[in-house]
Amino acid sequence: MLHFALRQQLVRSDGFADPNKDIGGNSRITDSRITDSRSESRSDLENPLTNKYLLQLASDSISSAAKYQDLTTVGVKLPDVLIPYGYYEKLPLKFNSSEDIHNVQFGVASKLREVILKCSALAGLPKTINGLMLLRGVTPSSIQPGDRPLRPPTVLPGRLRSSVIVGEDAEGTLESEEVSDDSGEYSEAETPRSSLKSKSRAIFDVTDTIDGPISPSSISTHQIQADLARGSDFWNTIYSNKINTRVRRQMFVAYPDLWTHAFQHVYAPLLSFTDILSARETSMCVVACLIPQDVLPQLKGHWKGAQNVGVSKEELDQLRSLVLDICEWSGVKWKEGLGKISKL
Repeated sequence: MLHFALRQQLVRSDGFADPNKDIGGNSRITDSRITDSRSESRSDLENPLTNKYLLQLASDSISSAAKYQDLTTVGVKLPDVLIPYGYYEKLPLKFNSSEDIHNVQFGVASKLREVILKCSALAGLPKTINGLMLLRGVTPSSIQPGDRPLRPPTVLPGRLRSSVIVGEDAEGTLESEEVSDDSGEYSEAETPRSSLKSKSRAIFDVTDTIDGPISPSSISTHQIQADLARGSDFWNTIYSNKINTRVRRQMFVAYPDLWTHAFQHVYAPLLSFTDILSARETSMCVVACLIPQDVLPQLKGHWKGAQNVGVSKEELDQLRSLVLDICEWSGVKWKEGLGKISKL
């Protein structure tokens, strides 16, 4: 899917090339007696779902993705995914600049990574882990993710006061010999080297984690506050007209930790983050993920919520149709059939 999406984004959406004309629009057929036998249905060519060149491109993309998985196994750099030269006169290309191509393809890969990440709240973390690892294995090296999270961190492991760090020893960070008395004032003390680190850690409340040492100064209270405010706004937009407080109360009564987790760890830092996927795109992702799961109460809430953030009824109908097609191909079944889903 990634390879086809990367290529499809390089094709103009304002109609497709006529195979009976060259790239300049001139007819390739000079004998009118064979025009009918060689020409193809324009409606088939102009429809992305029936254009045979796009369908062939999709098939080629399946093959190229499999080859990239093999290349990943041996650890070589993965080349860019572009439109093969043989399609240049058959599909209307959108870009000439390599920089433009890189930018649009990096955007596609970033959005797909974010979709899979946000689906962890809906389909489960194991599937998100597997999905993102598989995606990385077929993503061109030039559009791989960077080495830093895109979300502003709420915790910065490894942050200690610069005044208490003097260097590194064999055991890691070596703190200075500053200690504090009962008044909270710091003074130099002659502390045996063997007990220096344990005393300093106790003083500054440093805790080791898998990401590195953390202390109270590692915590960004400003970012936590910003995330919670953004998550609250997103929740209140999705569930409007007093439904927001009713759903919150239902979740809290069911299990207080359920609401705390959903708000503080799902809506605030994950779903409401819109630097990569907009609120509209996030809501469409949520709806698409809920349809196959046979969870009608949540689907109804997010169906309405998607409209609250600007998704049109026509867009939702098209999304539902696409998801149901995929469900049919995959053999997905619903306990009560599709009746209620179709009536949303």
